[in-house]
Amino acid sequence: MDYTMEELIPIVGELAEKYTAKESTSITYEKAEQLMGAVLYAIHETELSGMEGGDDAVTGTARDKSENANGTVLAQKKGMTARQAYEEGMALVEKKVRKTLAMYNEMMPEFSDYGNICLYDTVVKGMPEFFKWYDIRFNPKDTILTLDYPVTRDLSGYTGIDRIYEYLKCIRKEQDFLHSFPESYVSSYTGSKKQRFLRQGIMLLWISIVILIGCILESYVNPILISDVVKIF
Repeated sequence: MDYTMEELIPIVGELAEKYTAKESTSITYEKAEQLMGAVLYAIHETELSGMEGGDDAVTGTARDKSENANGTVLAQKKGMTARQAYEEGMALVEKKVRKTLAMYNEMMPEFSDYGNICLYDTVVKGMPEFFKWYDIRFNPKDTILTLDYPVTRDLSGYTGIDRIYEYLKCIRKEQDFLHSFPESYVSSYTGSKKQRFLRQGIMLLWISIVILIGCILESYVNPILISDVVKIF
């Protein structure tokens, strides 16, 4: 049996009081939905901890299949009330944040973006912002980052700290693999592509300049071509 709304709403109500600092008795529907999501996220962390049995390698598909409207089946089998499952889940979320931050800090001293701007922006610039703004209590489902740099796993079934944790695991594995090659080799390959794009850009610019100069010179002989030059630009 799932937890009933009667069991969940008091927890959401307490969250709402903390969110408004007891200065208001009402919140918007969107905010109430967000806070209910926060409660369910924490309860689901409790559920996943039982499914994992200490193993972090739960797939996004497993998360999707195990999650239902209230995400509470396993927690109830453990004899927990909704409040107990929520409080344990919150502790698990906080623990995962610390674990993820420790993994990130451990990886960064030897991290290399190999000249990849997307990788640099996502890991070096983006991750500190996630840890700065991640809202454990009121919006743990928010992943905050778009994670534009692609990884080898489908993480669409994860949100919040779960997704960031799994994402950084993928980045760490990729870094371990790339570290097996000389950095100059990886960087030179990345650099060679940049150089090709740069040469192509310069060539296109040069062709445009030559065409423009040719049109201008021709216009001295045939003034009608001035209108053609204007049309080009």
